[in-house]
Amino acid sequence: MECTSRTTTTSKLSWRLLLVVAVLLASSAISSASPRRLLQTCIGQDFDVPHAHLRAKNNVRPLKYTQELSDRAAAWAAQYKDNCAAAAPCPGVNVFLGYAGATWLPSDAVASWAEEEQHYDVNSNTCADGKGCGRYTQMVWRDSKEFGCATVDCSTGETLMACHYEPQGNVMGQKPF
Repeated sequence: MECTSRTTTTSKLSWRLLLVVAVLLASSAISSASPRRLLQTCIGQDFDVPHAHLRAKNNVRPLKYTQELSDRAAAWAAQYKDNCAAAAPCPGVNVFLGYAGATWLPSDAVASWAEEEQHYDVNSNTCADGKGCGRYTQMVWRDSKEFGCATVDCSTGETLMACHYEPQGNVMGQKPF
């Protein structure tokens, strides 16, 4: 009787173990097909959080993310959908172009603009020779109060991101903060 009991228990455990392994394999196949995000955010938050961090670092009050400026950024970026390489920064607009074949996040765009900080000399209010820093200074411009951003998938597979700022920054002769 003791052997039968062990065999039955072992058999039940084997089936349970097999069931657990099957469930784990199925869930790993699903998760590898579509990555799961632990925290769901909207596009505005994805741009806003890194902006707020950079502005706080420079003792500048946070910007308000607005739908109106987001819509304006979306319309502006959409006009370049077929030729995203032609999109260039202009007063009050920061632009990011990510190459095809990669997944680009808003934090990538903001990080690339923030990297320009190393080229900015606050004392002379200038960029290092041959370097750009206008996208960084726009992000931390003390008089800008609102912004909105958009992402466009280009026909070439690239990713275009643009943020519009109001009032626009980079006013000649003024420092950002």
